[in-house]
Amino acid sequence: MEHPAFLNVLPLVYALGLIVAALLILWVISLIFFQRQRARARRKMHKMLGLMTIKNSHEIKALKENEEKLKNIIDLMNEGLILTGPDHQIIYVNKCACGQLKRGEQDILGKKMSAFAVGHPEAARLDELQQKARSGATFREEFHMVRGDQELFWASLSFSFPRALKGLKKGAIIVMTEVTQHILTEEKMRKLTNNLVQKVRQLDCVFDMQQMLSETGSDSDAAIRKALKIIPRGLRYERDMRVEIVYHKKVYQSHGYQQTQWIHKTPMKSGQYQVGHIAVSYVGPPPPRHSQPFKIGEKVLLRNLADKLVKTLEAV
Repeated sequence: MEHPAFLNVLPLVYALGLIVAALLILWVISLIFFQRQRARARRKMHKMLGLMTIKNSHEIKALKENEEKLKNIIDLMNEGLILTGPDHQIIYVNKCACGQLKRGEQDILGKKMSAFAVGHPEAARLDELQQKARSGATFREEFHMVRGDQELFWASLSFSFPRALKGLKKGAIIVMTEVTQHILTEEKMRKLTNNLVQKVRQLDCVFDMQQMLSETGSDSDAAIRKALKIIPRGLRYERDMRVEIVYHKKVYQSHGYQQTQWIHKTPMKSGQYQVGHIAVSYVGPPPPRHSQPFKIGEKVLLRNLADKLVKTLEAV
């Protein structure tokens, strides 16, 4: 008895069904495994992102704290700190600089350093130094400045012109230190030194005159002519001084003598009578308004020299 034909293919169909079912189960298992791996990777990525976000937030917080500390240090530093832009206008100023200038921040920003200098020459010198400076240059100068209350002071300005950096405008970094007391002390010491030097010159002049008078003996003409050369040695403007000595109406003059508006005459007296005079004339360029060619000490010197010369000439 023969079996139907479909019975012969039934095992094959059954085998194919098992294969398909196995493949389907394997696909489902793979899909589940892939989804789990994907979810695990997503969780791991989220965790990493979370850690990175926390780390970045901590770094940002630390950076802000460091910036705040740096700003506080700059504000509290003993020197004034000023930053300028490419046009030399001030773009930043710390509290110390505001205190030195006695001005508010808004009164300083946008202005040039020359706006706080005393007088046009000082301002022009400051502008010229900044305009000629090249990138990488550094220098320090002392300038006469004026505060917001019109008080004058001396400031030491240290300029630095760094090379252009990415994100930073080309300009200058200026450190300002008040040196008023230092300048005044130096000026006082300079005056004391000059006075001491002048005193030494005057003493040397008196000594030379005394020595000359003792050496010339009875030759009064020779004594007077030598006195014409000795007298200027005790004066500040020795090279620009010319001398005239009149003794008993006889006139003796040093080379180039001429009367100018800067002349000082010292009488030569014998007892109560005037027997002549010593005239010293300043022939140099006009002296500064605050400085006259003859100081009190020089006038006293000329009087002493006149007395010594008269006494020696009378003894001849």
